[in-house]
Amino acid sequence: MFEKMREPRTKSWITGLVALVLVVGAVGYFVEGRRALPLPPVLRITTDPTSKAQHLEVPLLHYMKGSRLKDQVALDFVGAVHLGEKSYYGELNKRFTAYDAVLFELVSDGMNLPTIGEEGSDSILGTVQRAFSDLLGLSFQLDEVNYRAKNFIHADLSPEELSDAMAVRGESLPQLLMKLIKLSTDPEITKALEERGYNESSLAGVNPLLILLRGPTAEDRVKMRRFMAQGLIGSDAVLKVLEGEKGFSLITDRNSEVMAVLNRETALGKRKLAIFYGVGHLPDLHNRLTEQGYRLAKVEWLNAWNM
Repeated sequence: MFEKMREPRTKSWITGLVALVLVVGAVGYFVEGRRALPLPPVLRITTDPTSKAQHLEVPLLHYMKGSRLKDQVALDFVGAVHLGEKSYYGELNKRFTAYDAVLFELVSDGMNLPTIGEEGSDSILGTVQRAFSDLLGLSFQLDEVNYRAKNFIHADLSPEELSDAMAVRGESLPQLLMKLIKLSTDPEITKALEERGYNESSLAGVNPLLILLRGPTAEDRVKMRRFMAQGLIGSDAVLKVLEGEKGFSLITDRNSEVMAVLNRETALGKRKLAIFYGVGHLPDLHNRLTEQGYRLAKVEWLNAWNM
């Protein structure tokens, strides 16, 4: 009789132990998830150990805000590079469908948006970017991303607003170009770029004249992609100088706008959002987000270029 009475107690003890382990594990996971991660690089280059192929990777950062489950906001920063593999943009389009709102960058009035499969009139910058996409054998962002999706929300300045912001800061496009030319010969900038792997020797064997006459070969494109990728990795050094202590309209004022739209949309009750912006905006945006109580909980990397 006593043996029969002990059996339920033994099972109860085991059940209780299992429950305790699960609870402790869940609490540990919850606590771990609440620890803010440090900001990663805005871009990185990885090398496949077997094939030696290289990849330019873009971060997808997962932020969380709020302690109570019903009030929590999940916000992803989806890093953008304006030229990329078609598969990269295809992956983004799939992921974008899961959000309540995707806040995107595009200096426009937010009305005349690009349409996939339709050629629109490009700005001077757009024409240059499209030419580079053809040269490198990559796709152009405006041709691949579905900006007309129902959950896409314009979160950028209009051309007039950007012009006004530049005027307030005493900036102009000719002044910016002159500053960039000056920075290109600055020894400190050159050193910073070289430390990040930017080296013209990676273009050895690429003949510009032949490229103009017959177009780039597959080998030419690999070399040019690697050279351009190294330049993108090092561009943060240039942006830091341009921003300075007072900020820079192309970064600072546009980030102010996306934060205003983010606050508006969360006030309307949206709890799962994405900011789809160029990676150069990330350092300043990260500071703004952490100041508002967002914490970086997880980092993913997406392959943007094969090299």
